Amino acid sequence: MWNGFSKTDLDRAYNNSLAVPNSADLIAAWSFNSQLARNELGGLIGVPYGQGDYQSYDLFLAGNNAPLIVFVHGGFWQNRSKNDFSFIAPTLVKAGFSVAVLGYTLAPFATIDQIVNDVRSGIRAIHRSAGINYKKHSGMWLIGWSAGAHLITMALNEPCVIGGTGISGIYDLEPMRLSYINDKLNLTSEASLQNSPILLSNHFGKDLDLFVGDAELPELIRQSQTFAEYRKTSNQFGFFQVLKESNHYTIFDELINPEGSIFLSLKQRFIAL
Repeated sequence: MWNGFSKTDLDRAYNNSLAVPNSADLIAAWSFNSQLARNELGGLIGVPYGQGDYQSYDLFLAGNNAPLIVFVHGGFWQNRSKNDFSFIAPTLVKAGFSVAVLGYTLAPFATIDQIVNDVRSGIRAIHRSAGINYKKHSGMWLIGWSAGAHLITMALNEPCVIGGTGISGIYDLEPMRLSYINDKLNLTSEASLQNSPILLSNHFGKDLDLFVGDAELPELIRQSQTFAEYRKTSNQFGFFQVLKESNHYTIFDELINPEGSIFLSLKQRFIAL
């Protein structure tokens, strides 16, 4: 049906929960540690940028003029919320980064176009309200995981964005349209084409670093590899790294560990800036 995959094959090829038996435990730990992080850091919680229940962000400040990172979560556009991902903030704040964790409306209550627009609107709202906190720098840096990596790539051309980090991302939506993921996402063929970064150039001209784990599903690895090659052949900036012994969930260890590859890449980026 698609690249030699039947629908059954494609469903399995993108089922991260099935591929990682303890994924439910890992996600539960994220939620628990995120509550601890909010208690520890305080911050501005649930700042609205729209009228929807999920149209808000949390902001954890590291001080005036600290560089600002905006994190966009995954869940294949229909699961999870910003509240599950505050756990990424403590290490970054301690290192001198302000961190915003952005929520967005989930499918089936929003189309992919509306979800992308939510993320753009949220980024603009964060820029307006927190701009003074990173005026030393020319803009904010985006981080996205899984579907969040797709969303930050779609928003990379926002003027207030200087670059981004995509973790275990989706950059071609066509296999999403043809798999179980579309039961709630309701992608059309046109929407798939218009929202697949692998077919677009709106992310050109900005740095974009790409990471994926070597223990992830082969399709997830292929998505990142193919997208990295597309950007490289188009003379775009950024690097691609496959992280050893990391699956779709444990790859976060490379972000929240001060010695992790993703964390160190962020520090290096802002040293360069």
